[in-house]
Amino acid sequence: MTGPSLATTSVGTLQGAALRADVTAFLGIPYAAPPVGARRFAPPAAAERWEGVRPAQQHGPAPLQGAPAPGRYLADLSSPHQSEDCLYLSVWTPTADRVAGLPVMVWFYGGAFVAGSTQVPAYDGARLAARGVVVVTVNYRLGVFGWLRAPEIGADGNQGLADQAAALAWVQREIGAFGGDPGNVTVFGESAGAASIALHLAGHRPASGPAPYRRAILQSGSFNLVSSVAEAEHTAGLVLGHLGVTAKALRELPTAALVAAQDEATPRSGGVFYRPVADGDQVPLDPAASLADHGSPVPVLCGTNRHEMGFFWGREERFDTVDDALLATVVGRWHDDADGLIAAYRSARAARGDTTDNRSVAVAIGTDWTFRAASMGLAGWQAARAGAHAYRLDWCSPLYDGLVGAAHVLDVPLVFGTYDEGTVTAFTGFDHHPEAVAAVSEEMAVAWAAYATHGDPGWPAYDLERRTTRVFGGTASTEDDPEGVELRQWEPRSLHR
Repeated sequence: MTGPSLATTSVGTLQGAALRADVTAFLGIPYAAPPVGARRFAPPAAAERWEGVRPAQQHGPAPLQGAPAPGRYLADLSSPHQSEDCLYLSVWTPTADRVAGLPVMVWFYGGAFVAGSTQVPAYDGARLAARGVVVVTVNYRLGVFGWLRAPEIGADGNQGLADQAAALAWVQREIGAFGGDPGNVTVFGESAGAASIALHLAGHRPASGPAPYRRAILQSGSFNLVSSVAEAEHTAGLVLGHLGVTAKALRELPTAALVAAQDEATPRSGGVFYRPVADGDQVPLDPAASLADHGSPVPVLCGTNRHEMGFFWGREERFDTVDDALLATVVGRWHDDADGLIAAYRSARAARGDTTDNRSVAVAIGTDWTFRAASMGLAGWQAARAGAHAYRLDWCSPLYDGLVGAAHVLDVPLVFGTYDEGTVTAFTGFDHHPEAVAAVSEEMAVAWAAYATHGDPGWPAYDLERRTTRVFGGTASTEDDPEGVELRQWEPRSLHR
């Protein structure tokens, strides 16, 4: 640091802003050259040097993203200022009179690989940084720009992963100028961000040197959120067919045409079309096998929210009630023996005194299939190698008369301490239960900062014998093997090979 609000990097000096007495923010820092023109779909190139002092008081433009997801409103995670020139990150650091060599936390946002940015107020890093860590939030390319596979023009379908890797390399080079320790970096992310981290773990080759982070925190995402090459090529075919062009024309088309094609040819209501691609290069052809057989030298803290699917179904009126036919249809998409799986969940939930109605069972199965089974699979593989800690969030949103529950995304404002920010206040329940929400947030933020600092979040490590899990939700507790009967239904698919 060269002053309270100045930081000098290898390509120029930045002027930040003291947002509060104990934290300075440096916003909108370019970590790579703009991915425009001939660089569209290309791996990120080095950022250009600038002269003088560059203002760093506003976030950079968000990546281009299509229409918002359908469904009833829960939280505003939109990014109004968007551009194809989007490879920027933001840094929050304890003020310059604090000791240097602070732990660093690098955030990759969620958003189904088609939404998100550093602009989102829920990702403001000031309160987390005030706990004595340097917080970095990163933009990476989304949708067709980040994940379209077109090898003819050098687009391998993992442009977003390459952006994230470039940002991590920037942290290694530059974070010392902000008081951070490049040798003590924790990468953390939620949903698509957590899935990205899992794939970085799976794809890292020890022969290429140590990973650019010491630890990883994966919130509601794991190795299973990935496309095969065939799936990625199918998505590209939909986009090219809609546009009526060959891949070679994609670099020349206006950005608006590509965004419109994404919305029209691959609408969000039609599923998750854009994801990292298991291409055998950046991502192993079978990420699960790679992690199961070889693991990663990086310890992990991973977990999920108890009712993840409540975020999606709590906004969809057709899921307010679930009859037998809908339950069988939905579960049949996820498991070969739908009837047996439903019976196993219903029996396990009844034995614990949990609700056993069709909707509750459907939410539980959907949560485990999409998020928790793979998350705990990763914890199990890493436990015997580099180490793992596990958690579950049980704090429930009060929205829609409790239908939302401990939903997807709810952990994010609790970890960042932004639970009282206007765009998420109703979702977190702060407007009705301010003290309780603040208490849960305090528990989680303390644990995350402690893990980033020294690798111990405050509860016993995870192992396959006890499967100790920290449960957040108003009462401090750990449980051994929570919902283990249900998770065991998935283990042949996620943990045992």
